[in-house]
Amino acid sequence: MHSKKLLVMFVLSMLILLLSGCVEEEQYSNETGTTDVYLADGDISQANEAHNATLKKTAVLDLDNGYSLKVLEINRKDEIIRLSLRKDGQEYATKVISQGQSCDVRDPDNRNVVYSVHVDKIQDNSFLVDLTYTLRPEISLEASIPPSALEVKSDLKIGTDTITRTYIWNYDNKEFEIQCDYYIDVYKAYSQRSRVRNYGQFVSDPYDDELISQITTQMESLAWDANYRSDEIPYVTMAFVQSLPYISDSVSSGYDEYPRFPFETLYNGGGDCEDSSILLASLLYDMGYGVVLIELPGHMAVGVRGDDALYGNYYEYEGDKYFYLETTNSGWAVGEIPEQFLGAEAILHPIYSAYPELNIEFTGSGLKDSSFNYVNLDITLENVGSAKAEDVVIYAALETKSEGLVWDQLKSDVIPILEAEERISYTVSNLKAPAGERYRVGIKAWGSNADPVYVYSDWTTA
Repeated sequence: MHSKKLLVMFVLSMLILLLSGCVEEEQYSNETGTTDVYLADGDISQANEAHNATLKKTAVLDLDNGYSLKVLEINRKDEIIRLSLRKDGQEYATKVISQGQSCDVRDPDNRNVVYSVHVDKIQDNSFLVDLTYTLRPEISLEASIPPSALEVKSDLKIGTDTITRTYIWNYDNKEFEIQCDYYIDVYKAYSQRSRVRNYGQFVSDPYDDELISQITTQMESLAWDANYRSDEIPYVTMAFVQSLPYISDSVSSGYDEYPRFPFETLYNGGGDCEDSSILLASLLYDMGYGVVLIELPGHMAVGVRGDDALYGNYYEYEGDKYFYLETTNSGWAVGEIPEQFLGAEAILHPIYSAYPELNIEFTGSGLKDSSFNYVNLDITLENVGSAKAEDVVIYAALETKSEGLVWDQLKSDVIPILEAEERISYTVSNLKAPAGERYRVGIKAWGSNADPVYVYSDWTTA
């Protein structure tokens, strides 16, 4: 089984290589090696000029401004090499590149392309690889542009009951500033809210409507004071969100995937791609713009509805064009998509004003006699949506292997109202299945204005 998994992983890796020519693995280490490098063009001081290098495995090539790369693997059979990307001697990522392929390398913050690498030839003995590399002007950005020009400066003041954040960022060479107060108890309450909900519910969440409106009002006022027209207001807002620092889920919450409500992202002073996309979509939606969330493999962005006057990459949804907008780095324009996501399969999440959404969790236990297995269920039903659910019904059954048939079933009385964020418990006792027969638990819930939701257990034998 282990070898089959490895084979599947290898096939998938090769497919990705064929499609993109470059795969980035988020691996971090402090590995060091020798510095045996054979240079054909040794002068790397001039940006935008192509240079050649012949490297052996473990060789380290020093570039500029603290950047270097190390050859981790040379594979003649599969025609690939694996490089360690380094800044100030520390690895921040690795890249796999096929022979004949080129790859752009970004800085550790994924802001700018700092150099490009092309694999010219893997020599027959697999000991050496010929590369061509090109330095970009952005490789010196860290030295020439102060961090304050690239990232929001968030001044934090902590009080007894509140925290105050002052955000300062740049747009069009002008500095903007807003200030927001957050109640600590409210933030704690948010941490208890379910994350099992449609992404659109995070955007249109009614609990932070007042905060979002306060921020968009400040954005509009700032833009007018700076003599910008109304059509510049969303760009000032985009610059604000794009400049928020990237904070991964694992650092701030302990979860790999933990979408946050806009209140939480603002309170934390940053977030990952999900969080910044949800925040920007919420701000633009409050301003009256049509938006969707664009879910890509391992990434999320915002789609802004536009007409033929806009240019760039877009997705069509219900007859409208939604232009791609990157939120995790500054400098991306509307319609400009990172190269690694060109042609990638995308799921569009529309934004609706308010609607109910049901979520089911359950546990079960059972007893047996010579004739039947008796199943008891403890069911929790929660409305994780942004509007009350009406005329809600819970249905539980022990399903047979024949579709549409059940061994036993029970339906609750109608629950007239289930408020947004309200959670109820429902107990089912003594559902029975004949001894020796296969069954599984199936639970459904629906409302007159709420879409049905269905969960089930694994198959078992009574």
